[in-house]
Amino acid sequence: MIVRMKEILLFTSAHDVDETIQNLGELGVVDIKEVHPPQGESIERYLQDLKDTRLALSILEQHEFNNTISYEFTDTNGKDPKRIIGRLLKSESVEQSIHKALGDIENQLVFYHIWGEQFHKKNLEYLKDKGIFVRLYLVDKSQLKTLPKERAIVVFSEKNGKVPVALFTQNNLERLNFKEEPIPDLSFTTLKELKRRKERQLAQLDIFLNEYKAFDSVLEDYYQFLEDRFQSETTTESMGDIEGKVKFLRGYLPKDAVDKFSKIAKEQNWGFALSEPKNTDEVPVYIKNPKWISIINPMMKFIDIVPGYKEIDVSIYFLIAFALFFAMLVGDAGYGFIFLILALIFRKKIAPQLRTLIVVLSGATIIWGVLSGTYFGAEQIAQLPFLKDMVIPNIASFGVDNINFMMYLSFLIGAIHLTVAHGIRVVQFINSIKALSEIGWVALVWGLFFITEQLVLGNPAPSWYNWLFIAGATLVILFSKESNSFFKSMGASIANLPLSLISGFSDIVSYVRLFAVGMATAAVAASFNNMALPDGIAGMGILEFVMAAIALLLGHTLNIALALMAVMVHGIRLNMLEFAGHLGVQFSGEAYKPFKLMVNDKE
Repeated sequence: MIVRMKEILLFTSAHDVDETIQNLGELGVVDIKEVHPPQGESIERYLQDLKDTRLALSILEQHEFNNTISYEFTDTNGKDPKRIIGRLLKSESVEQSIHKALGDIENQLVFYHIWGEQFHKKNLEYLKDKGIFVRLYLVDKSQLKTLPKERAIVVFSEKNGKVPVALFTQNNLERLNFKEEPIPDLSFTTLKELKRRKERQLAQLDIFLNEYKAFDSVLEDYYQFLEDRFQSETTTESMGDIEGKVKFLRGYLPKDAVDKFSKIAKEQNWGFALSEPKNTDEVPVYIKNPKWISIINPMMKFIDIVPGYKEIDVSIYFLIAFALFFAMLVGDAGYGFIFLILALIFRKKIAPQLRTLIVVLSGATIIWGVLSGTYFGAEQIAQLPFLKDMVIPNIASFGVDNINFMMYLSFLIGAIHLTVAHGIRVVQFINSIKALSEIGWVALVWGLFFITEQLVLGNPAPSWYNWLFIAGATLVILFSKESNSFFKSMGASIANLPLSLISGFSDIVSYVRLFAVGMATAAVAASFNNMALPDGIAGMGILEFVMAAIALLLGHTLNIALALMAVMVHGIRLNMLEFAGHLGVQFSGEAYKPFKLMVNDKE
């Protein structure tokens, strides 16, 4: 349910503005809107501090604690967070420079692996002083025949797919037509010692990060402190000013929080005015639902959609439809059990709402899989005595020809889904003539359903279905628009009706994806089973069994990933486009984000 909001204008003295902002943040119910854009050096400074702190925390998060390294216990009490952050950021730049140096050393060591560890640049310089110049090359074996015979060239044994070639000449300008090998300035022994030194530095850095791993909670608290200060500073700078004596801000708060706010406002001697929102496009949307409906919240946050303030909260409708779509698109009881087991194993690491949602979706998938006789795409499992009795032939994945029924069921689900959308709008416009237009659309949806049956499945439509179009079109034409000019609104409705009917027909047809994708998931699973176990497990050796198990694991993992992608694409689409489109929800809202600060301990 979308909670109704109140617009607020709050006044406080310039002298008490800091205390007002702190108390308002601790109250945590007002979504503050800028009176003018905030700016100032302090805001930029807090932004940089927040960025540095987050980077320092990410360094600690990415570092894997090494139990094999001995280090001294670090006392975190009274430590300066800024100094900790500075040392951590410096450690990152040091680590990057060490890795860069190691990369350069490795590249130079490759030279010695090819030309010999005893090779040294000073030997070439000695020859150069004697008037002999040496050029080194790495060439493909096929290019050896192109080497000039008249030159003093030494060819060495092939290394790493290339042939080392040395040119000896008394002419400093003489070259071969290949890329010349750069010669390291440092000897092989020096490079090896330098590599060991850099590796010791990395080990010391590992010890340092192990010790500083204890500071993650300190930095988390500091980050929260900075965020609070940043929000306070931003809010203060965005307030309006009256002659330097009075500061004011504007925002929105839920109606059910008005009493709580009013009580604090009177205690703090704030001046304030509450009114109904004038610009509803700006009003933040606060959705408040029972716990069992709120489990859909993670999905809504994932796709990042919020209905407009004057639109309908679709949470409960999304939850019910998404659970059904998920079950049909995945369609395998075995996969459902996997999701359920993973949710239980990682229950402490998954947020409560998301965990409950996964359990619900897993349960729906298991039920559909049992009724359709689908267990990892293996028809043999569904034929077991107890499980066989639970299969409904009309929706079974194997052994029956039920394609027409499954398509019919998909169209029926689509018609019901769209009917619910228009039914909600009937209630929404119950005091308006537009409610009659929505009733007309209900009739048109079912008329389109019968047309879809007839065109796609060849099922004859009932003799009275024409009246659905006649009655529905009449209601839509007459009552879809409220206007002072009756004939003008009717003309606009007549012009829009043909395209709307075509769109409605395609919307119903699009629900066939529930059947098509679900069938594809079962077919792909069965194909993997047949490829890995063409003759079953009888007579298989241990190695063959292990290889088949690996193939099945990889195949079904891929199929699960594809099924989940299909859910993201098709399951969400049917809710977001088809259903929401008929419901008139454009998801143009902005989520309610109350201004909140940490509560200070007051003795």
